[in-house]
Order: sequence, then C-alpha cells, then structure tokens
Amino acid sequence: MIALSHVFGNDLVLSEGGLQTVSSTELTRQGLLRRLLTVAGNYVWQPDYGVGLPLMVGQVIAPEAMESVIRAQVQEDANVDPSQVVTVTVTDEGLGICRCDVSYVDAGSGQQQSLSFSY
Repeated sequence: MIALSHVFGNDLVLSEGGLQTVSSTELTRQGLLRRLLTVAGNYVWQPDYGVGLPLMVGQVIAPEAMESVIRAQVQEDANVDPSQVVTVTVTDEGLGICRCDVSYVDAGSGQQQSLSFSY
C-alpha cells in the first residue's frame, strides 16, 4: 500500500513535483506515531483509536501505565504482526520529558522494527 507521507504535527512534503508518498515499514511507522499522538475520541468513527500522549505532558510520569496503554494501541494496528511481542519502554529523562521506545514486528515485511520519540 502507498499513502501520502505525513508525520504527525508536520506539513505534507513535496517531492519531485508532487506530494511525497511512503509505503511498507515507513507507512507503518508514521501510522503508529499518529495513533500514539491522537487523543482517544478525536476520530468520530473510531472512538477507541489513540493514546493521547500529548495530554500527558505536564503530568506525573507513570511509566508502567503509559507502557501498557501504548502497547495495547500498537498491538491494535493492522500493520503490526499480532503473533509477535510488542515491547515498550518509557523513560523519564527529567524536566518533564519522556522517551518512548517501541519494538514491534511489521506484518508486511516480517522484520523487527523500532520507533523512538520524546514528548
């Protein structure tokens, strides 16, 4: 599958006279990031879609609870192999910043993938 490249919170990107597209593992990575940053209830047709990590900014960091919610949403994604273990590590980096490391198996490629970001 091919889709427009869109990293959550950024603009669409022009590439060679058109909009940049992504497929395969990058499409999965962008979709997972969108899922984790979308606030649950913001998609009318899928009220349980999303973790809402931006709403957690400024709150007390509870790594175990955050890891559980992130893991559940990653496992829900159709592009993640449901038969493989998803690992999530949330690390408090101080000053209210968390680092999130997610490891999963891409269903299309069968390859182990990782997604890391701070918020």
